[in-house]
Amino acid sequence: MQIINCEQGTEEWHKIRLGKFGGTDAQAVATAGKGLETLCYQKVGEILTQRPAKEPYTNSDLDRGNELEPIARQAYGLQTGLKVTTVGYILKNEFVGVSPDGLVEDEGMLEIKSPSDAVFVRYLFTREIDPKYFWQMQHQLLVAERKWVDFAVFNDNLNKLDITRVFRDEAKIEKIRIGLEIGEVKVREILERVKG
Repeated sequence: MQIINCEQGTEEWHKIRLGKFGGTDAQAVATAGKGLETLCYQKVGEILTQRPAKEPYTNSDLDRGNELEPIARQAYGLQTGLKVTTVGYILKNEFVGVSPDGLVEDEGMLEIKSPSDAVFVRYLFTREIDPKYFWQMQHQLLVAERKWVDFAVFNDNLNKLDITRVFRDEAKIEKIRIGLEIGEVKVREILERVKG
């Protein structure tokens, strides 16, 4: 594991992420099916062209989340008394990495979401974490070799931060690990054939 200190969202950060299976890929990786195969071709395309497979997607909710992330991180530190360290990227190997919202003390991590008012209220009512976020957090725990992630959901209009601690789920982590192994082999195979 290697921690790369750079600012998330910068050109350097985007370059580091090219060709890597990241947290948002975890659900597809874990199923090790057609979704993983598609990802492998995307990752090879990124490696060869040094361009992202897709232009970074944005919308008002994502922009809001990026804008509120530092405020939510500070609120988390005040609410919990725990020290949060920001990092740019954590590299597991040449094909796997993750960009956490923070490392907490020696054993934890932080994943921040700042949804719209309606989504925030729904979350408070249902207490359900979207499966894609759960898989993302398990991927983070695998890569960063940590024990838990605090899933911190923040809403500035209600001035509220809700924290749910998510622990390692070794069965899910094993599925991710197996999917990553399959993915890495496939990426190397594609690279060898395409370059050859």
